[in-house]
Amino acid sequence: MKRQELRDQCKEMNIPFTTKNTNNELHNKIQLKKMSIETKEGNITPEQISEWKKKFKTDKLHKLTVKDKDGNPIVGYLKPPGREIKATALSMYSQNKILECGEFIRDNCWLGGDERLKMSGDIADTAAIQASGIIKFLEAELGEV
Repeated sequence: MKRQELRDQCKEMNIPFTTKNTNNELHNKIQLKKMSIETKEGNITPEQISEWKKKFKTDKLHKLTVKDKDGNPIVGYLKPPGREIKATALSMYSQNKILECGEFIRDNCWLGGDERLKMSGDIADTAAIQASGIIKFLEAELGEV
């Protein structure tokens, strides 16, 4: 694609660019914007997952799936929680605020997917409960010697 065509496409998609951007840079900006649009609509591509893994320097993301009343899967993706998210979530969990804990994790680790997973209702509540399962502990033992 020619530079002017790429610039025109950027303008149509409201993507900021400069005259110094190369064709490759313009192409990448367009691809990222397209992935962003698809993500908001719940359509996640393997390329988007690869981008997220690269961005968050991880080889593992969490796929959250809830089935609606008709049995159709509703899917969203979460990044692994950082230390601060874990600390806050565990504080809520220790107060038996399981739903709030899951909502906190889901909302703060959300990468993209079907927005119904974050809205009110049974789907969002189920997603929150599932999201609270992200925090895993290894078997450990504390004893005196």
